[in-house]
Amino acid sequence: MDENDQTNVPPPIGPSPVIVPPTMLPKPKPLSWWLQKLFVCNPFYLVSAALLLFGCYRVSIDAPLFDVESARLVFNFTSVQFYEILLVLTAIFLARRSIWYDSTLLVGLENLLVFVPFILISQAALIDSGLGLELCLAGAVIAAVRFGGLKKHFTQLNLPGRLLGVGSVFLVLNVTLPLIYRHFGETKVGIHIDSGPAYHMNECTWLLILPAVLALANLLPRARAAGSLLPQHRWLPLGLYTLWIAVTCAHLYGLDFIYQFDLRGELFAPAACVLAWTFFLRVPTRFPWQKYALTLLPLCVPLLSTSPGGRMTFLILAALNLAGYVAVSLFDRSNRLARHFVIAAGLLLIAGLPARWLPAVTPGSVNVSAFGPGLVQMQYVAAGLMAYLVFWTALRRNPMLAVVGAIAFGTAIISVFHLHPGAGYWAFQGGFIFLLLHSLRWIDKENPGANLVRLMAGFFWVLQSFVWMNSDAGRYWMPFIPGAVVLAVCFACRLYQLEWKKSFVPAAAVLVMLSGPGTATVEGLRSAPVGLLAVTASFLLFGFGTLAALTRHHWHKPEPGVAADAARSPGVKS
Repeated sequence: MDENDQTNVPPPIGPSPVIVPPTMLPKPKPLSWWLQKLFVCNPFYLVSAALLLFGCYRVSIDAPLFDVESARLVFNFTSVQFYEILLVLTAIFLARRSIWYDSTLLVGLENLLVFVPFILISQAALIDSGLGLELCLAGAVIAAVRFGGLKKHFTQLNLPGRLLGVGSVFLVLNVTLPLIYRHFGETKVGIHIDSGPAYHMNECTWLLILPAVLALANLLPRARAAGSLLPQHRWLPLGLYTLWIAVTCAHLYGLDFIYQFDLRGELFAPAACVLAWTFFLRVPTRFPWQKYALTLLPLCVPLLSTSPGGRMTFLILAALNLAGYVAVSLFDRSNRLARHFVIAAGLLLIAGLPARWLPAVTPGSVNVSAFGPGLVQMQYVAAGLMAYLVFWTALRRNPMLAVVGAIAFGTAIISVFHLHPGAGYWAFQGGFIFLLLHSLRWIDKENPGANLVRLMAGFFWVLQSFVWMNSDAGRYWMPFIPGAVVLAVCFACRLYQLEWKKSFVPAAAVLVMLSGPGTATVEGLRSAPVGLLAVTASFLLFGFGTLAALTRHHWHKPEPGVAADAARSPGVKS
């Protein structure tokens, strides 16, 4: 028997390679596939509505079509109303045939255009008050009939009765606004006024009426699906309500433009505050970060009223936010962020006090006369919020909060030293230092991606330092200070922990410290003779070669066969 016969030897145990035939590889999608996906979304309805609005705009400015301006307005109003009736009838027709996507899309377009005719009426009332009243009444009746038809004949549509009640309030507001503005416009003298009945009427509309109407969203039923069909989805009522808000605000903006009122940030602040708290109370959340993001929204709203004319609005909104956060912290113990925002809202309330009161309610002395109106409040807002935000994020181990704290710390630096020519560079340095020092406390196993954030922060810190040194505001000694601070903290951490916990951070600090001397060296080399540089480079390369030869046994392991041959060769010491 042949001892070398291996015909009966079993094949080696192990995974066999998987060979994918070329026919099974994914093929790129053809153009027809992408066109089919596009046409499934039915963009024709959207383009049709856009062309309608564009056509109305062209008719309103093209004199050859209609010489009389009122005739243009009547044509546009009639066109939009007829188009909306067509939308409703087509939506009902498609719903009867169970074409749910297109029917729901048409309902959305109808709710987007429902108040557009009243924007046209605003201009009609400016031309002829009688024509404006007639168009307002006709538009209200036709809109009520359209929604009644949807409610009766599109039975699968998630259109609760309370939503229709809120919509009727929006309809009344959009109907009456053109008439009210027209009435007060007759007594208005001048443009961009800041007093008088017309001015106070506009202020009342923005600051009181609009927020009160927006607050009606809290009367809507909780979001719940009426069925499994698309028009029965739970987000549909809130989506329709959002469209009504957008068109109503656009209507108010158009009235202020027509009657030439000044639009200021504090006019939007009360409505934004109501919407922020409404979203916090009504929008369902699945993850904690979503709840915390909605909790943050109301705190930012008073900052819209930081202009000199919005001090009272700022004060009222800050007081309402303080009461709201106190209520949330008492009734919702799981929202820990609300307890922190109680302090932040209190700081904003102090910032909203008149400037002459601030020295009496805050420590230290403030020279109010040395600053312009509102500047003292802004300084208190920035100082209080930034100090609290930096202190709070510094106590946490969360990398995402560290990023927020770094941004706040950099913003505080640039706010204090904004008159300094290099304030922006110092702000970036401060933010990167905060983030990298904060990263020494991160637990990478509990925070995926934390090491990547650390590497990116160190890389951009070094890059920004070299950019700084090549600018007019940079001096070679400047980056040495932040680099030395970070390196000293790293050495202290090593003495405390007896190890380099994160070796990349001190390496980045050393590179930052060398950015100044390195830039100076490069600039000196630019003016040096080429021959001298070549000779110097030859000596440096020789030194690197010698260093590589001496350390080869640490970084290069020869193959086993080559090592055995070298050991048997004469003259080789084993």
